[in-house]
Amino acid sequence: MQKWLWFIAACVVFGFSLLAHLPARLVVPENAGELQLLGISGTVWRGEVKHILYSGKALPVQNLNWRVNPTALLAGTLKAEIHEQQIPANRGQAVVDLLSQEYELQAVQWQLAGSALDPWFQAWVGLEGQFTLDLQTLRLPANGLIPRRVQGRIDWQNAALQWGPETWLIGSPLMQFSGEGDAVKGIITNSQPPLPGDSAFECTPQSCRVDLSLQPAPDAPPSLSNVLLMLGLQQSGNRFTGQIDLMMK
Repeated sequence: MQKWLWFIAACVVFGFSLLAHLPARLVVPENAGELQLLGISGTVWRGEVKHILYSGKALPVQNLNWRVNPTALLAGTLKAEIHEQQIPANRGQAVVDLLSQEYELQAVQWQLAGSALDPWFQAWVGLEGQFTLDLQTLRLPANGLIPRRVQGRIDWQNAALQWGPETWLIGSPLMQFSGEGDAVKGIITNSQPPLPGDSAFECTPQSCRVDLSLQPAPDAPPSLSNVLLMLGLQQSGNRFTGQIDLMMK
């Protein structure tokens, strides 16, 4: 009888050891729709992803580390602290509901240079300055990337746009956004010269509509006003207003 107890205890210890050292690459999927994870290493409890691609383009995130909180499993959720290895201040929480298989990012604080977004915008404009993302929540369905719920803000300090040989300083815009279901709405405010103004937007997976109201400073370069007119905005005195509709991919 005692031998059987020792055998069962050894099996339990061995099972827990296998679970504790379970390689992350055996559990974490490399592909989820258009999202691709490259360089998965470590264990399922503490691991790393080297690069993340979306639609074949690299997201501005490298060496993303995670550490799972085992006690959260008692509540039916898989919760992990995440952070970027090069910039530890870039961090947040990733939560998976084990019953519904829905994913959620919570309390994400992330900083990145505007130039890090060039692969996404360089076809028509370059971005300069410093972005700070404060994402309160982003809830995604299982096997999907269209948010069920999202809320947060983006602060763009020392903002500048580069269009060909021109570079325009535009101030420090602040974007606040929220959404339920397919639609995400928000406002963009900028009280600083040379391009103060208030704008509102509403986006769906199919389209995005932006209502603009901008008032370039008197010393703003004429080329900036010319571009606003090219975008279809109407000029009344020194204020430009109008609506821009974009079709999403």
